Amino acid sequence: MTPPWPIRAFAVLFVVQGLIAFAVAMADVPRAQAGWAATFPDLTVTRDFAIVASSARLSIVLIPVALAWWRRARLVRWLVPAMVALRLLLARSGMPAAEWLTLALALAAAACLFTPGARRWFARASAAP
Repeated sequence: MTPPWPIRAFAVLFVVQGLIAFAVAMADVPRAQAGWAATFPDLTVTRDFAIVASSARLSIVLIPVALAWWRRARLVRWLVPAMVALRLLLARSGMPAAEWLTLALALAAAACLFTPGARRWFARASAAP
């Protein structure tokens, strides 16, 4: 069964914001390195760390999308807002515009999970035998 529009919109928005963040990080690794260092000042952030952390961030974005699309896991409705809330807590005034854009896309994606269509999608998973 094809997911309803809110789930498809969530998937597109969440994956696009992850791809944008990854592309921006890979386009300017020293800037990504500085961004990771500002987020985690107690860590020694090397070029390799910035690349691996940016790649891991993209992979982590794909997990809730897969859980929502194929498993209809209701956990996604709380996991994604928690991930977005953490990003809001870590946001700082000097962040690049692309980071604010990806944050806005992530917020919109999270909102899609609380629409009536998404609610029905996840409810059908618990009603299945």
